[in-house]
Amino acid sequence: MYNYQRVSTKRQSVGRQDFQLDKLGIKFTKSYIDKISGKNTDRAELNKLMLDAKEGDIIYVESISRLARNVDDLRSLCAYFIDKGVTVNFLKEGISTNGDSYKFMLTILGAIAEIERERISELVRQGVERCKETGKTKTGKWFGGQYKKIEDLPKEFFKYYTKMKEGIITKVEMTKLLKISKPTLFRWIRLYESNMEG
Repeated sequence: MYNYQRVSTKRQSVGRQDFQLDKLGIKFTKSYIDKISGKNTDRAELNKLMLDAKEGDIIYVESISRLARNVDDLRSLCAYFIDKGVTVNFLKEGISTNGDSYKFMLTILGAIAEIERERISELVRQGVERCKETGKTKTGKWFGGQYKKIEDLPKEFFKYYTKMKEGIITKVEMTKLLKISKPTLFRWIRLYESNMEG
């Protein structure tokens, strides 16, 4: 019994995948974990799994997106394991390669996952382009770094700054009202006050 897990970067955790696999109550012989993009199938741990898996072995994967990022790779990998007499189980989708119906389901679900990833990527690209054009994010914060000019500060800052100086609200309350951290607030205050002094 093996399991395969993957996240896209070294900073990410496989905790969620571990949790789902642990719920099976299976004592796995070995876990193979890649911390790399799934855009291609040349992954160190996946390559090891492909060599180690023998006829009669069973591999558990949290979801199809963890094994492959596109339909062609997904079908190719599953075909490889099937040819070796190895069964692959996908927990999230409830699919097993132990049978004939899996091919249709893998193609459909894999295509849906691929389309969803492309849609999200496109939305992110559009969002970044809008930020570059307007200089502001959806939250109103300056895009591409910290606020650099007093004109870049949100209008609410000036209102709350006045109230803070008058003792009506505290700096802590300002951070909550502006939905920012204390260091950010202090930077904004320094920027504003340095401009006032100038």
